Amino acid sequence: MPDTPRVSLGVPLYNAERYLECCLDALLAQDHPDFEIVISDNASTDRTWRICQEYAARDDRIRLYRNPRNLGGHVNYTRVVELARGELFKWVAYDDICLPGYVSACVAALDAAGPRTVLAYPRTLLIDGSGEPIGAYPDRLGCPDPRPWRRVAQVARYISLCHAHFGLFRIATLRRTRLIRPFLSSDYSFLAEVAALGEIHEVPQQLFLRRLHGASTRQSPTGTLADAVSWFAPEGRWVLAPRLRMLAETLRILATADVDAGTRLSCTLAFAATWGTRRVRVYTGRWRRQLTGRPTSAPLGGGR
Repeated sequence: MPDTPRVSLGVPLYNAERYLECCLDALLAQDHPDFEIVISDNASTDRTWRICQEYAARDDRIRLYRNPRNLGGHVNYTRVVELARGELFKWVAYDDICLPGYVSACVAALDAAGPRTVLAYPRTLLIDGSGEPIGAYPDRLGCPDPRPWRRVAQVARYISLCHAHFGLFRIATLRRTRLIRPFLSSDYSFLAEVAALGEIHEVPQQLFLRRLHGASTRQSPTGTLADAVSWFAPEGRWVLAPRLRMLAETLRILATADVDAGTRLSCTLAFAATWGTRRVRVYTGRWRRQLTGRPTSAPLGGGR
């Protein structure tokens, strides 16, 4: 394979044996001709590493790395970006499925849109632990507006399950960001920072299958916020008010983003105002349902 493939698919792993083979089979079935798969295993204790070795022995597009211990999810997500050689990059979660046209459709979208567009992602179908469809999920994060503050406001208004961060990035732009950080919902902060740096394109085809299952830290009925914190940083401390932490970190990241001072200010204000308005609407809706006696149902993604 060439030394510099067009696309790098980064797969950060930890104890992923249940769905890993399905994930890797889907990646190897991509119809784009020029990609590598970069796997970084976070010292898994199950069959994950053995499965990776078996696949790498059969296909030289797969490159394997293993951390000496579990360094935390955010470190492993950074690791695969550091190891990538491609001009374009995509993170891959072990329990999701990319349909065969995923990479080629996103590459075509970025090529057609030009360098101002830094991220392309397809529409999403939610599936359950057995792979059965749950339903389409409207991300609504695509924003071709040339004004950075409008793009950041779009992220603040609609982000929830956050599938766009599994889209295809221009890696040069990706490396200008802080990537995934060690706090809950740091993918929100990350996508806001990406929006400040460039346009986001939503591919109209439904090519991403997002799996919702009980083994996921945030979706399991027995999972706790402490469990989710430990995914980001196994040795980290508990943080009070994680939603406020996310907001504070997002505003800090936008205020120091790799853009000019005017863009930093307008993006920071846009996120603060839009997110604040959104939270007011959420709380107002809850109070109304309590007053009328109607049940309160959290949207998919926990209504963060």
